[in-house]
Amino acid sequence: MSTLALVSALKDHSQDFEFYPTTDAMLNTIREDIQAILSAPFSHKYPIFSALDVGAGDGRALMRLTEGDRYAIEKSLMLVERQDRSVVTVGTDLFAQVLLDLRCDVIFSNPPYSHFGTWSEKIVREANAKLIYLVVPVRWQTDPALQSAIESRKAETEVLAQYSFDTPDAARRARTTVDVVRIRLDKHGRDRGHNYRSDELRVDPFDLWFEQHFAPQSTVSDSSNMDPKATIEARAKKRISTGRDLITSRGLVQALAQFYQNDLSELIGDYERICSLDPILLGGLGVSTEALAKGLKLKIEGLKHVYWRELFGNFRPVTSRLATKTRQRVIDKLQASMSIDFMPENVHALCAWLIKNCNQYFDDQLIELVERLTKKANVIAYKSNQKTFTEEGWRYGRTPEIDRYKLDYRIILECWKALDYGYFGDKSPTLNSTVADLLNDFMTIANNLGFVTRDEISAERQAWEAGQNVLFYFTDQKTGQRSVAFEAKAYKKGTIHLKVNQRLMCRLNVEFGRLKGWVRNAHEAAEEMDISVVQAQAAFNANLRLGQDALLALSAPAD
Repeated sequence: MSTLALVSALKDHSQDFEFYPTTDAMLNTIREDIQAILSAPFSHKYPIFSALDVGAGDGRALMRLTEGDRYAIEKSLMLVERQDRSVVTVGTDLFAQVLLDLRCDVIFSNPPYSHFGTWSEKIVREANAKLIYLVVPVRWQTDPALQSAIESRKAETEVLAQYSFDTPDAARRARTTVDVVRIRLDKHGRDRGHNYRSDELRVDPFDLWFEQHFAPQSTVSDSSNMDPKATIEARAKKRISTGRDLITSRGLVQALAQFYQNDLSELIGDYERICSLDPILLGGLGVSTEALAKGLKLKIEGLKHVYWRELFGNFRPVTSRLATKTRQRVIDKLQASMSIDFMPENVHALCAWLIKNCNQYFDDQLIELVERLTKKANVIAYKSNQKTFTEEGWRYGRTPEIDRYKLDYRIILECWKALDYGYFGDKSPTLNSTVADLLNDFMTIANNLGFVTRDEISAERQAWEAGQNVLFYFTDQKTGQRSVAFEAKAYKKGTIHLKVNQRLMCRLNVEFGRLKGWVRNAHEAAEEMDISVVQAQAAFNANLRLGQDALLALSAPAD
């Protein structure tokens, strides 16, 4: 869809919040500046860094600026849906967001020009980043609120270039002249002719926020050994455990968000009452601004972690369907988001990201599994594939460039080690962790194809003996009958032999062919793979996909 068509669609749905995509020339200017500042000394490589785009639109600027972690705040759900799956939407409304909790290297924003001042001021005051890049009208230099924010952060500003949106390269034209401004918040300088930089910010955004909201004047430093984070976590857990009825009646997200806001309000109220006391009295008690700020910061951090962990616990039905490495990657990404404010909008944005990414991961991990099992002894060419899989291309553990094939239901894999007998070789055998991950991933993908395996014993917990069959089961969704998904034999020399349920292998092969684009429908699959049309129809599009109902289930009241 062209930008003009997209803008028209946004207007039709009342979601055009001044969407003016940043031009390539502007982004190139920012890229060059980032490279000059963040690149390693004497390196010509473009740096990898984390970035947050506030008002990210369809995410095109993030994709252009960084290969690192990408975070976005965007109000239009239509534009969020168009973002690449690498972009994590951490909020929808800037003014309902606390930016100081989201640490990243760079913040970029091309704000709505009708209120660029308040928008930019909030970013500057709360940014927990080294660099901010703004695309703002030239009058930014006379905006008192923005200038006050810059001064409060002791920041350095520089206009990198001036552009107009009334040019042919603008995807959406407007009679607006803008400055591309860099605002630098980190400590840096020159030492013996070389630039140096520090991860330390000139002014911590939390300290600035604390000073604005609380006003004790005591300077006595004490109370450094307290552990306020553990205290607030215990209180939050108690509120959740005693509030199950509200969770049931209002739905998980709304109930947790209400609990969080109640806890946060009580916490802020406690500190406001403390700070209203006489500063001399506070000083006499050994209470300082520094100690209070540290305590409040730790308590807010602990509070968020409790509620995000409670929510992530309810993601297990989704994350359990991911293969080992993919699951860890998703969990790490979720854990990195635990510092953002626990609000329904942020929860829904993160859930939407999870669903969008998991659907792609479900397909990617199926392809990866089949390709891991692709060895010369295991492949059978499609009927239309007249190529011969010669021995030459498979030597030295390589896999040649082959296409249009399926796997045999009997699989042989050569591993470096299948069974581990301990350092001295005198212990009962256990399964090698790499092989265990492969077998567990096979069970996970079988589950996604409709063969229920989620309650079965994992590979590493099975009893293994060299050359002895180990059975992996599934439960039939229709009949409830328990059957063998595959048999596995591990040998001392490192070989693994699998005998796969033929119905399971049929589904795996059909879905692999569909995802690779080798078969376009069930009839083609039946012809190419020498199976019945009925089998092919049952297998085609059988791989799991999550819909919006998975997101709604978190919001809906329980039955």
